[in-house]
Amino acid sequence: MGERELERLFSPRAVAVVGASEAPGRVGRIVFEQLLRSGRPVYPVNPSRQTILGVPALHSPAELPDGVDLAVLTTTAAPAVTAAEECAARGVPFVLPVAGGFREAGPAGLALEERLGALARAGRCRVLGPNTLGMFLPHERLDTLFVEHGDESLGRGGGVALISQSGSVGTEALGVASNSGFGMRAFVGLGNKCDLDELDMLRHFAADPGTRCLAFYIESLDEGRAFLEEARRVSPDKPIVVLKAGRTRSGALAVGSHTGRLAGSDRVVDFAFRQYGVQRAQDDQQLCDVSKALAGLPPARGNRVAVLGLAGAYGVMGADFVESEVRGVQLEMARLSPATVERIRRVAVPFAACQNPVDLTASATDAMFLETTRALVDDPGVDMVIVSTFFAPPGMTEALVEPLAEVLRAAPKPVLDFTLYGPKTDACLRRFHELGVVGYPSIERAVRAARGLWERACILASLSRRAR
Repeated sequence: MGERELERLFSPRAVAVVGASEAPGRVGRIVFEQLLRSGRPVYPVNPSRQTILGVPALHSPAELPDGVDLAVLTTTAAPAVTAAEECAARGVPFVLPVAGGFREAGPAGLALEERLGALARAGRCRVLGPNTLGMFLPHERLDTLFVEHGDESLGRGGGVALISQSGSVGTEALGVASNSGFGMRAFVGLGNKCDLDELDMLRHFAADPGTRCLAFYIESLDEGRAFLEEARRVSPDKPIVVLKAGRTRSGALAVGSHTGRLAGSDRVVDFAFRQYGVQRAQDDQQLCDVSKALAGLPPARGNRVAVLGLAGAYGVMGADFVESEVRGVQLEMARLSPATVERIRRVAVPFAACQNPVDLTASATDAMFLETTRALVDDPGVDMVIVSTFFAPPGMTEALVEPLAEVLRAAPKPVLDFTLYGPKTDACLRRFHELGVVGYPSIERAVRAARGLWERACILASLSRRAR
């Protein structure tokens, strides 16, 4: 499949909603209302209604006009398959069945899924799903997700394409990430993958200029070798982060009951990812945190980290997290140059700790914090900086946010923010996010993101050596 053959799926000229409804809370109504906001023509299909929410309804897919590129099928499994066949006969190139009750439901459901797959194999249409929430692309105002997914916070868009075999994992991860800010280019739920799969999405979003990082939640790799080969081609240009579920025997069995497929050996998967330039996340939080950093920060040139804070305990914890080796990826605390230490000492209170980790204490002011951040960014012996912006000290005010964001955006090296601000933490992080700052609500998560940046640098170096 070519890189841009999914263009009409993700940027359709017009959309049909089969099973569109006026009943509150019904999937057919939620999806139809959301698609109406896209600004493109949306055609409701319902055999028993003349209009849906004031829009004239069609009685069958056979009545669809030319130019409909996508049909979202919101009915139950068996009617959805019939509708898919009718859409294919009408020339609709993409169908998206949201219903469950297919392969995962036993032999009868498998037979229904085989009918969907047969449409794709015959070249009559392409299928995303079934058993999928579908997709959300803020820049296209295209949203088929019928569950809560932080769409208001995510609507600003960003650079991460998140492709998830599980709709719930993807949307819950996005919802939580959106609380503190997450730059999303696209979310795609693969569902049962009777046709379109992670390999198709890798190819498409690798060629998408607006995508800066690809993140995957995968339970089974159907075309593992092809996926890895494509990942090796893509990885030098765009980072790829994968959360591969089914790592244990019980987890692998659970994958089978969830999707009807078997998962591969975890040891083989882990080794293969490393060899082909794929970064592996251990949980959904790390998947989002590392992807956010990779999409929003300059590359790390080394593994030396400086930590700036206002409380000694967080500096100690930060140092512990930095110097703990994780899966062979080692960070280290940077040794500050004498010039940097003196520069910090000139602006700090006399009892501040001016070595790394730097502790300006609760007597810090906005001006102290800003100048110390500049000093750490300027130090050639520092590769990454983690700044802890706490606003509880009386000298630290929200007036710091914009000038600090300006310094962080201009920095030639990664600077990550760790913010705690009582009940205002998420709001403060969202404000930083809007200003182009990558931030986290815990020191451990900030360090994990920094580790992801260094792992990316190691992967690029390894791929470059192999290419020579």
